[in-house]
Order: sequence, then structure tokens, then C-alpha cells
Amino acid sequence: MAPLDGTELRHLRAFLAVVKAGTITGAAEELRIAQPSLSQQIAALERRVGVPLFRRTARGVRPTPAGDALAAAARKAFRVLEGGLDRARSAPAEVVVGLCSGVPEELLHRLRAEIDGELRLEPTDSAAQPGLVRSGTLDLGVVRLPVPVEGLECTVLAEQPLGVVAHRSHPLAAKSTVDWSELEGQRLLWFQEERAPGYANAVLEHAAAEGWSPVLHRTRPGHTLFKYALSSQQDLVALRPDAQDPGLVWIPFTRCAPVERLALIRSCCAARGTRR
Repeated sequence: MAPLDGTELRHLRAFLAVVKAGTITGAAEELRIAQPSLSQQIAALERRVGVPLFRRTARGVRPTPAGDALAAAARKAFRVLEGGLDRARSAPAEVVVGLCSGVPEELLHRLRAEIDGELRLEPTDSAAQPGLVRSGTLDLGVVRLPVPVEGLECTVLAEQPLGVVAHRSHPLAAKSTVDWSELEGQRLLWFQEERAPGYANAVLEHAAAEGWSPVLHRTRPGHTLFKYALSSQQDLVALRPDAQDPGLVWIPFTRCAPVERLALIRSCCAARGTRR
């Protein structure tokens, strides 16, 4: 049999209409096309198949054995196609979610429960997410506040106090709480500010207001590098929300702890995929 290249669904629909009607004229009326156009489509299909599909009778046309075989196959193909279209229509929509670093696992489970659709998580810096949500590249974004939210809906998902993270061998590790004054002489393990400049400025300004303006030790992204830096330098601490991490300790502040706020942002005019 000749390849199907060039055979269109309309040719098969026209063919089945002729089989059903038994005449070219009746099929043309059903399809609401001109009879010469329908005849040309049938002739083109026969050329593609390479054998006659109809034989003429006194009352019109009847399919040949080849025509009967093609009609059965075409009906099955249309059933499969229609079933596929139904499944595609009923499949959950994909919701593309930008995700800043350090989002707790329980928050991801909460998002999955509250958002209709199949989540596709895209690691994306907080600074980049507002523009990507506005452009439609992201449907939703999970960001570390503050970020510019003009033209966006912004819902705070979690607020967590920051504490001091240090290696278990650090001089402060045995303390149950830490005062800002006890951080004098300590350097701060820090991230690349361009990833979340609003958050970086807010935390450093808060620390400065409490009397601590540390030397910053910047490191590349990655938890392994984060832990290695803390384990290898006794004058180095980090500021993070509480989290269990073998080899590290988290010490809450006695007072005035800075707060990390994670928020969900989305376009005001396109709340696709969320339950309202």
C-alpha cells in the first residue's frame, strides 16, 4: 500500500460519508460540499491507496472489498482519535510554578493540594519571577518577599523567624538562644544578592539595626557547599528558618528575630489552575 503522506482526515470523512449514503450526491449534500469536489477527494484517496474503493451500481455506489476494509479501519481510527481528544480535554492542565530556593517540602505538598492541575516546578530566583508571571511564562510563583508585585496578586504562604545556623562544633552551638550582641566578630554565610535583592536588603538592614553588620562570606548555591563552609570555619554562621539538618544546629534569637516570608504570586487577570 502507498504511504499515507498527503492523506487528510477530510478525505477519510468524505469516504465514510459516501459509504454511508451510497451515492456521491447524497454524501455531498450531507457534507455540504459540491459534488465535483467530493468526487475529486474520492479519486485522490483511491490514487493514494492504489486500488478502487467503490463500484458503481444501478442505485449509486457500493464499496469494493478494499473499500470495506478501509471503511472498517477508518471508523476504528476515528473512534481512537475521538477517545484521545476526550482524554486530552479531561486531562488536568499543566500549571507552571516558579520556585525559589529553600522552600520547605510541606509547603510543596500544600501547593499540590490547593492547585488544580499538574504542577511543573521550575527552580527560579525570586527576583526573576514577577516578570515571568506577568509575561505568562510562569502561571504562579513562590517567592521570598519582598519582590515588586505591581499588577500581581500576592498571598503570603508562610512566615518563619530566622535563627542562627552553625556547625555543631561552633562556640555558639551549645546555647539555647542567642543575642545579637553575641554575634560580634562572626561572619555571615551569605548568598548571591541578585537572586533575591529585596530579601537580602531587608535581612541585612534588620541585622544592622540590631547592631550587627557582619562581613559577608558569599558562596555558590548548593547545600553541600553551605554545610562545608560552616563546618570548616569557626567564625562563620548563617541566618535561616528552623530546619533539622545533621551536623548543624539552629539557635533562635532571644529577641527581634528577622522574619522570612514566602508568598505565592500570580497575574491578577489570570488565576488559572488555583481553587478559589
